[in-house]
Amino acid sequence: MWTAEVLIPAHRIVFALRGDQVIELRAPTTAATFGAYRGLPDAVHGMIAWPNTVLLRDPDGGPVVVDPGYATQGDMLAGALAARGLSPADVGTALATHLHSDHVTALPQLGPVDLHAHERELEEPHAHAQRGAMDAATIRPLTGEAGEVVPGVRWILTPGHTKGHVCFLVDTAEGVVAIAGDTPGPDPRWLADMDLPDGHPRREDHLRAFRAIRDAGPALVIPGHNPPQRL
Repeated sequence: MWTAEVLIPAHRIVFALRGDQVIELRAPTTAATFGAYRGLPDAVHGMIAWPNTVLLRDPDGGPVVVDPGYATQGDMLAGALAARGLSPADVGTALATHLHSDHVTALPQLGPVDLHAHERELEEPHAHAQRGAMDAATIRPLTGEAGEVVPGVRWILTPGHTKGHVCFLVDTAEGVVAIAGDTPGPDPRWLADMDLPDGHPRREDHLRAFRAIRDAGPALVIPGHNPPQRL
C-alpha cells in the first residue's frame, strides 16, 4: 500500500497595483482568496496560485512526486523533501495531472526523473511553453483513457481544464486517494454538489470528469488548489 501526503499545500496570493503601490489580498481559504480575485474592481491585478504538491511513498519503491509545483526562490520542493529526510536524488518518478506552469516549473529541482503526463497534454501549447522545465526529465506519455503507472497508482483521463488532464488514483490503507488536479475547480462545493455554474467553460466535460472521479470511489480527493476533501 502507498501513503499519500500533501508535501506543499495549496496557497493563493492576490495582488493589485494602485499607482506604484502593491496591495496584497489573502482570505482564510484558497477558495475565498480566489473569490476576492474575481471580485476586484477593474484594476491592474494578478494572482499566484500554488497547487497541492503530493508525495507518494511505498515501502518497496522510491518516493513519487505528483505536480511538483512552482519554481520559487528557496527551492521549496527540495526543502520540503529535505524536511522529510529525502533528497531530490531519492525521487525517480514525477507525475503531472497537467502541464500548466504552476504545476511543473519546480520539476528541475528533482533532476533527471521520469515524468508521466498524458500524450494529449504533451501536445498542448502550454506544454510546449514548459520545455525548459522538462528538459532534464524523461517523458513517459500516458495513452488512452485509463491505465497504471506502477502497481497501486492508476490514472484516468479527466479532460476539461485541459485536453490531457488526468486524475491519479492511489491505493492506500485508508482507501483510494484521488489526486484530481484542477478538475474540481476553485470552489470545493462544485465537486461535492456534482454541479457547476451555468456557462462554465467546457461544463459537460467537467461534469463527466466529476462523475469519473466519484465512480472511482475515493476515500479522499486532493484537488489542485483547495485542501483535501472527502465526498
